Amino acid sequence: MSACRFLHVTPNRPGAIAIIQLIGATDPVLRELTDQESWPIGRMRLVNFSGIDEGLAGRITGDIAQLMPHGGMRVVQRLIAKLLDLGVEPADESSLDPMEIYPESSDRYEAIMLSALARAQSPLAVNLLLDQPRRWRPRPRLGRPITEEDLARSARLNRLIDPPIVVLAGPPNVGKSTLSNALLGRSMSIAIDMPGTTRDYTTGRIELAGLVVDWHDTPGMRTTEETIEAKAIEIARGLMARADFLIAITDHEHDWPELPRAADLKVANKCDLSRRKDADVNISATTGENIETLVSSVRDMLVSPEDLTHPGPWLFDERIVSS
Repeated sequence: MSACRFLHVTPNRPGAIAIIQLIGATDPVLRELTDQESWPIGRMRLVNFSGIDEGLAGRITGDIAQLMPHGGMRVVQRLIAKLLDLGVEPADESSLDPMEIYPESSDRYEAIMLSALARAQSPLAVNLLLDQPRRWRPRPRLGRPITEEDLARSARLNRLIDPPIVVLAGPPNVGKSTLSNALLGRSMSIAIDMPGTTRDYTTGRIELAGLVVDWHDTPGMRTTEETIEAKAIEIARGLMARADFLIAITDHEHDWPELPRAADLKVANKCDLSRRKDADVNISATTGENIETLVSSVRDMLVSPEDLTHPGPWLFDERIVSS
């Protein structure tokens, strides 16, 4: 069955339904998976996938079929393992024509958009991506060039597809872990009143008012002779240097941290005790005061409201220029 390949075309995260596309000689694979012999084009069936799960399956065209199990990650993993056991190899999406992956598309603009939609991590991307085919179709006829402004705006909007790196950095004992835990809604790092408690940086993927980011909570910035902590601080400084967004955090009792580059936002924690005039935002990670202001500030600085409402095209995939 090596003449058939598969592609997981829905986002690689839990969902109601997953879609795994088969490309090539699909009939033998469908028969092995479902014990059903006849697979006419254009008919979907409720089937049992080799005892793994029940879902829909059908042939879309002569050489394209779709498997639609439930979207739980373990179900998808087991079904993909079964395909591999059958000799079905994973397809390289970059080597496929978008219309092969999304044959239901009306044109290549829509197919390329659907490819990006499947990868997009942020809810804010959905409506904006859905509108892109309409914006791109007239451009060849009108002869409009891609401007530097288009490229700069597109680079920012691409953060809706691939989460940007956001790093939180500050001295020990100013509430970094408390803030991170409040944003994630779970305990991702130790948060007690002892300098140097967080000796390694921890990370989590979180949504900030519609923008999903990779959030990194770093160890307290200080001079230390403790080997493990010093190594963690060194690694964290490298992460800060390449971060898309760097947040400096302190409180009313500590100085601002010395960082490898200028912070994009200065946050003063523990505003329930005292406020700082030299901060961009005063918050309390304990009481929740101004947390929503912090969240919207980070989102708007990474992807501005002007970017989201701009009527121009978004260059989210280089292939769309040649469509």
